[in-house]
Amino acid sequence: MWKAKFQAFRLSFSDIFNTKDDHAKGRVIYLGCTLLAAFYNVFITGIFYTGFLTMYGISITGAGIVTFIPYIANIFSIFSSKILSRFKNRKRALICAKMYFYGMYIIATTIMPQIVTDPNQRLTWFVIILFLAYAVYAPFGPGFTVWFYQFYPQDNQRRTRYIMLLQIFSSIMSTIIMLGSSILTDAVSGSPYQQDLILGLRYLAFVLVAIEIFAIQRRAKDFSPPENPNLKLSQVFTLPFKYRKFLLCMIMQFCWNYIANLNNGLWNYHLLNHMNFSYTLINGMSALYTVILLCTSAWWSKQIRRMSWIKTFGITCLFWAPTEFVFFFMTPDRAWIYVPMVIVQHLLSVGLNLSYANILYMNLPQENSTSCVAFNTIGCNIFAFLGLISGTFISSITGDNTVPMLGMDLYSVQFTTVARGVLILAMGAVLAIRWRSFTKDEDVAEIDRNVQVEKNMAGVFRQMNRINLMRGIRAKFKK
Repeated sequence: MWKAKFQAFRLSFSDIFNTKDDHAKGRVIYLGCTLLAAFYNVFITGIFYTGFLTMYGISITGAGIVTFIPYIANIFSIFSSKILSRFKNRKRALICAKMYFYGMYIIATTIMPQIVTDPNQRLTWFVIILFLAYAVYAPFGPGFTVWFYQFYPQDNQRRTRYIMLLQIFSSIMSTIIMLGSSILTDAVSGSPYQQDLILGLRYLAFVLVAIEIFAIQRRAKDFSPPENPNLKLSQVFTLPFKYRKFLLCMIMQFCWNYIANLNNGLWNYHLLNHMNFSYTLINGMSALYTVILLCTSAWWSKQIRRMSWIKTFGITCLFWAPTEFVFFFMTPDRAWIYVPMVIVQHLLSVGLNLSYANILYMNLPQENSTSCVAFNTIGCNIFAFLGLISGTFISSITGDNTVPMLGMDLYSVQFTTVARGVLILAMGAVLAIRWRSFTKDEDVAEIDRNVQVEKNMAGVFRQMNRINLMRGIRAKFKK
């Protein structure tokens, strides 16, 4: 049985990732980039990034401020079409921009605290460096999205498999690296070696970025449609209104970015510094997602085929909302809540991540695609910024202090989970009921056909059961 499953997986993999043509080769290259990005992002994002800020005296409010700087700077995506249309070799410009970004994001932010010693000045310089990194890179970001979108399979089934395989391999890679590095970090906890290790991992991340860019990414052909140099900046905001379903999908993504960022970064800070969880526990639970992804991805892919990308996302939100309310009651005395709730969220995250990954592309028009992607980038960043401001404001009410309420000592950051729960519940209801308004007409027709076929098959099975039942009754009567 396992041999047959492996053979089926191998055939499915080779159908998507091969070197038969430039588009299939582009998918292989993108997979390589995804694996390396999963490797180095472990060291420069998430819990390691929070730990890096904490060891230089950045408070929970400061961590929130540093986190929302990128969302302000990414507004410069509005200039994407204007700038990219002026480059004859757009691929070279994109690669140079990416190298500059990671030079600032990793190297400059790692060196700066060695020179600046005052925590307040460090926070100021973090803000300046990150703003310069993101503001310069922002106009080039949509170019990468359009570049690699050209390699996406067109039909839904192959596209679902492509997205699923990318997520599986990325998750496996990040899990292996995350577990090993977190165990090592906890092993030297409390000693000067922990800081040296975190800094060393950041430098390693930069080396991996350089390998990704120059050894892998630059080999992919760029099939992006040409940019219109005469496009007005205002059209970045007006063009999407020509495509109703694309616009609705963008509004959905904007709302989700607001919700998702209500405690982005702040929750990791809370787990590390208020709940006193170890790196190994937090990253170990994160690693469990890979196991759940491998076990449930096929089932979730089937649900997407049955219900559509949007309806799957909406129903998953409805089941996710209660977990946020439960997390509100998690205090150091009730730390056991963390493990079961994270497991439930991981089960739902597979469906959320898989369905969300295609929302941008499902109604993306071919013409003026860079401008539409820029609109998405700007809108998502504005709403993420608003979410971070809201969450930072809520968490700053008591900061690192508690307030007695409902028989518990609560940190104000816990109220962000209540806000997330209410909003996720409302969003899930809208998407589950109105999913047709967001979905392409041909996809709606395909899903309706599949539902009708299932109903017809169910009717056939019911009829067969009735016939068999009658035959059994007759046989008993004859006896």
